[in-house]
Amino acid sequence: MRLPFFIVMLGAATQLGNTDCGQVLRDSGFDLWCGDALCAWKVERGDIQKIPTWNQGDPGVELVGNDVAIEQLAPVDSGDGSCLEFTLVANVDPGADVELNVDVLGDGTVEHSERLPAASWKPLTYDLLIQGPYRGIRFEITKTGAGKAQLANIGARTLNESGNCAGLTPIIPAPAPLGAYCDTLQPNTCASDICEGVPDPDSFFGASGACAGCDATHACDAGKVCGLHEPTSPVREASHGCVTPASKDLGERCDVQDECASGQCTLGRCSSCSTSCTTCTPSWTNGPSVCNAGRHLGASGDACGTDDDCASAICDGMERKECDDGRPCATALDCEFGTGSNDPLMNGACTTVGIQGGSCR
Repeated sequence: MRLPFFIVMLGAATQLGNTDCGQVLRDSGFDLWCGDALCAWKVERGDIQKIPTWNQGDPGVELVGNDVAIEQLAPVDSGDGSCLEFTLVANVDPGADVELNVDVLGDGTVEHSERLPAASWKPLTYDLLIQGPYRGIRFEITKTGAGKAQLANIGARTLNESGNCAGLTPIIPAPAPLGAYCDTLQPNTCASDICEGVPDPDSFFGASGACAGCDATHACDAGKVCGLHEPTSPVREASHGCVTPASKDLGERCDVQDECASGQCTLGRCSSCSTSCTTCTPSWTNGPSVCNAGRHLGASGDACGTDDDCASAICDGMERKECDDGRPCATALDCEFGTGSNDPLMNGACTTVGIQGGSCR
């Protein structure tokens, strides 16, 4: 029986803002360096270095080389507003081609670009009007050419649309990918044309819309089942998607039995039991259900989620890391923003919870 994973969306009003008092980007002064790397900005390619600016206590960044790019994904959404102001101070030689790229939804599609002029530590401002609904914007700064490019005080904030963005041509996002925010009242925003209601603890009513790959009226192609599609970005949610049957290991999240190699989806996890043993309980909190979880009774080859499930105290398998909402992660950069922190612009924690695809040694 399908579990009640998905619930009805309560409309566009459910979406909450995701800025820090209107500030969209972390670390606007480039103050938070982790060794020789920026903490808040990710280096896509090329090299960077920390540099002094006009203010000794306000360091900047130099883009070093002929092909350099840095990026930051911001959780700002249409609940925050559609008008944004992007600012920075630039020291750019005429021989450098520096661009600000705006990737709404953070899906890799750049919808808008601005070329920075040659300047000597000049403040620059760009107003951006985003056509909603949207959640997440990836800001990318690229540099090509041999000239010098140095930047400081990069920031972005939400503004009043009627006063600051009046008359601007709106930036229209590309059709949204699976898991991206959508509004069921505004059709044709998803690439799949399916916008469904999903649980969302960050929204006012605990639900919002996400693009899905299948539903009751949109079946999957032959050889696929309509199951749980995990979010592929911290600004996306889990939704329905077409999944290869029996492709998920013990401990992975699921919505229907056929997704799991074990043929058993219990409490939203690929499991080894439901009522097939006297004690069938989750191996870790909200994890896979196994027989005699945590009792050191599992024989060699029995399913397990932690070492405590096995008589040998050894559960062989792949380490399972998850964000606070249960999505799989490799690092905190895969996790939703604002969870477990008072800073809405910080990613939540990525924590080891157990073993995926485990069996007792």
